[in-house]
Amino acid sequence: MATHAAKKLPETPSGFLSSQYFIYGLIVLFLLLYIFTGVWVFGLLIGACIVWVVVLEFAQGTAEHGLKDEIKETAIALLLALLVWFGASFVLHTSSPLNAIVSCSMLPHISRGDMVVLSGDRVQAALEEVSTLANISRAQVYESGAKVADVNGSIYSYCATRQDSALCQRFISSPEKFTERHGALTFAYEKCGIVLDKTHETVYGPCVSYLEVNGRQYYTNLSNDVVVYQPNAGEYYARVGDIIHRAYILLKDDEDGKTYFLTKGDNNPIFDIQVYDAASGQGNAPVEISRSKGRILVAVPYLGYFKLFISPAAIPTPEGCDRHYAKWDTTQ
Repeated sequence: MATHAAKKLPETPSGFLSSQYFIYGLIVLFLLLYIFTGVWVFGLLIGACIVWVVVLEFAQGTAEHGLKDEIKETAIALLLALLVWFGASFVLHTSSPLNAIVSCSMLPHISRGDMVVLSGDRVQAALEEVSTLANISRAQVYESGAKVADVNGSIYSYCATRQDSALCQRFISSPEKFTERHGALTFAYEKCGIVLDKTHETVYGPCVSYLEVNGRQYYTNLSNDVVVYQPNAGEYYARVGDIIHRAYILLKDDEDGKTYFLTKGDNNPIFDIQVYDAASGQGNAPVEISRSKGRILVAVPYLGYFKLFISPAAIPTPEGCDRHYAKWDTTQ
């Protein structure tokens, strides 16, 4: 009677380098090194470890259950993840219930690497009506009440590449003398203290003090919602994807009947609509409320880094992560 050898399953990967505990240990180690040093290479290594874990899990599952069953289990896991995502989207009224913080523009209140949960139910901020928001990308600049310039974006953006000009030297040294008008909106400047985190030294530079609309002055209100929105194609911020900034004020445009909000990062010197890049000729428009993906309900520290680590372009630490405005030190 002939005998047949039992079919041999693929061997489960073994050895020190195939140990999941070893890989998880490396992820924790590289994460700590990345957080404390900011060296982007450690972020790339974490991304490689995450891919390594996925490949190892698939290989081990294939060895234990066969390729067909492993593909089936992977498909089921992906389906469950999609169901959870769309279920959360339905409950929270947003197409994007989770997002990761990439920049440092909301320091110290929200940090790079935080994972945020969003809700699309509302946006909380003061509401004002204006006759029109058309053509507010140009700024009429005033110094001590006298008009001195007409520029794109803002005097701050204008002086970013013209610091040696007499006008910009006066603006940098005495920003409190300057205001700028964008149609129905007036922005006032002041000299703000900026704390350098490594040395704890405080330096000073121009930043927006308040926004005036219909004769009323509005300052940063930390009870206003922090929102996530998608810039329009062709805007300067569209090159970096979703923007996560505080809703400073809601504006009802009587001309088109739509509601917009103006946004500003807590760690940024000017509003988003005041940003203008002379090299590309791009700025940012007020955000129509339909472009909002939601407001932040809660921020979970560090979890967002794992999304960053699988996107190499987001790993290098952006500008502004080594500083914050001194005024927030007394409002925490």
